[in-house]
Parts: sequence; structure tokens; C-alpha cells
Amino acid sequence: MALEYALVQADDIPRTYEIERAGFPEDEAASLDSLRYRQENAGQLFLGAYTPSPRQLVGYICSTLTTSPTLTHDSMSTHEANGSYVAIHSVCVDKAQRGKGVASGLLKEYLKRLEGTERIKGARLIAHEELIPLYERAGFALVGKSDVTHGARPWFEMKADFADRPATAGVAESEEDEGEVRSPGRPMRWFKGGMDELVDQATGLNKADLFCPRADCRCFLLRRGTGKWVQGHATDFELPALPHPVSSPTPPSSSSSRGYWSVSSPLAFENIGFSRNAAPPSSSTSSTSSAPATIKYLTCADCDHGPLGWHDTEGRDLGMEVQAENEAREGGQGGAGPEVRKGREFLLAVERVRYRV
Repeated sequence: MALEYALVQADDIPRTYEIERAGFPEDEAASLDSLRYRQENAGQLFLGAYTPSPRQLVGYICSTLTTSPTLTHDSMSTHEANGSYVAIHSVCVDKAQRGKGVASGLLKEYLKRLEGTERIKGARLIAHEELIPLYERAGFALVGKSDVTHGARPWFEMKADFADRPATAGVAESEEDEGEVRSPGRPMRWFKGGMDELVDQATGLNKADLFCPRADCRCFLLRRGTGKWVQGHATDFELPALPHPVSSPTPPSSSSSRGYWSVSSPLAFENIGFSRNAAPPSSSTSSTSSAPATIKYLTCADCDHGPLGWHDTEGRDLGMEVQAENEAREGGQGGAGPEVRKGREFLLAVERVRYRV
């Protein structure tokens, strides 16, 4: 959708109020006076998205400045002209234009403009839980539950600091536009207690359901109470960077996993995909450049996103093993099929999945 971005002028404030009232519940929507105050006092932070012909405002972002790096009721109530942080009050799109990438485009344009503004250190906003993935894709990181009370529902604070903004390059435009699709899970960083919130201390098993790490994918990978947390592995190596095409067996390496969810059978997964065989990366503690291609990377079964983890086939045919395991479970004799190996491990990296507790 072709849009033009421009600062909202005073004569467009009635239109912003119309969009605001349609976009927020009554106890959350800004008043006409509040919108006028923001435009008059922080007009350089009031950005609109316009259709070119006929020219019409279809969405906007409005903010004020604050000296506080954390949002509070006070920091969102007053415009501090000497502030270094942008407190975003509204990201709102005309109902007729939703699902067309308007919000994503506005956010990207807004952050690009802010990043080029002298003395602005970052932007802050509060969002309802279901909108967290939208802002994550735009470059914001989740801080946690906010103390701000505005309306009946809880809010979550998010931030974009321009010195360390998450990379957003390479996100497909189709992903940006899929505004109605939401993962049921949350990234590991969302859990302030870390692994203590995700591991059953009595059993060492996962306390949460595991999902594909993509915010736009709903693929259910592993049910709670199924995977054993292992903090290291005898033959551990650096997993390839995300995202990575499944078809290529020799991807570049990235940071090592800080732990895995381990299961002994591929049938333990709700859904999972596998790459074709690859040699372990050269950083492996037990491999050399001539190592055989025995590694299969684990991927999302729905969208092929990966690698999410790995499995060492030890040179065996995994497909034949799965067939033999299925036959054994169904009470068959197994025939001439291969014996299922003992001690197998299928490992999902803890930071490469999303969690639903």
C-alpha cells in the first residue's frame, strides 16, 4: 500500500480524534484536548500516514518527550522539552486500513526519523500483550509488565534504544503485513525469572508448551512435561544463525546455545522438521573439517524456520528408525527394519523457541 508520511498539522487533529475513538476503548482513548496538546507542544513527534490520492490521514503515531528512561503515569502526562526519551502515546490506524501493513510502515518510518534526531536516546511505549509481536518486529524489545494504569487491562512496557536496537533487516514484507496472526508463545527474555520459570525443579522437564520462534507462526513444537533441560552437551557446537534456509547444509555459525530441551525420540514432538544431513560446524569440540555429514538441524514443521536445534544421526537412517519405532509402538514385529538406537537425543535450543506457560 503506497503511503506518504508527514507531520500531522492542526487541521488534521479532528481526523486523528476520529481514528483514536474508533481504535481504542473509551477508557483508553485520548481526548481531543490531549491530541491538540501533543500536536501543539510536540508536533515534531506527531507523524501521520496519508494515502496520496485522495490525500487522507489513515494512521498516526503521537508522542511527547520525557527525561525518564522508564514510563510512569507522570512521565506520560507532561511533555518535557529537554527530554531524551520519546514516550509514545498512540499508534493508531483507521479500521478500514488495518491488516495492510500501515502500522508496521509507520513504526519503521518513525524509528528511522527518531534515530537521526540529535540527543534522542530511545523510544518507549506500553502495549497490550497481543500487540507485543507487532512492536518486536518493528524493533522494540519487551521490558516487562508496566506499572502504568490506564483503562481496565494490563500494559507491557517496550523500548527501542538506538545504540542497541534489534536488527529488523530481512523481515519479509508478507510477515510485516500478517497483523492478525499471533504466536501463542513468548520469547525466553519475556520471563524475568529465566529458566527458573520454565523448568520444573522436581523433574527437570519443561513447564511450558514450546512454539516456533517466529511471532507470525503458530506451530506447536513440544508439549510441556516432555523435554529434559540440559545445560550443555559433550559434543556441543555453535548453532548456525537464524534465519537459515533448510536446503543449505553448511551455514555460518553464530552464538552457542546456553541449553537445550532434550527428548529421546522425534515422535515426542508435536510437530518438527529436519534438514538434510550436514557436517558439524568446524567449531564443534569433537569434529574436524573432514567430519561425516551426520547432523540434522531441527526446524519448524510449518514455516521451515531454523535451525532450532540439532540431532546426531551417527550415520543411521533417521527415516527408517522412525518407521521401526512406529511399528514397535503399534505392536508390529518391525521386520527387517533397523533397531532404534539407545541414548538418542533431539535437542531444541532454549533461546530459539517461544513459550506458553
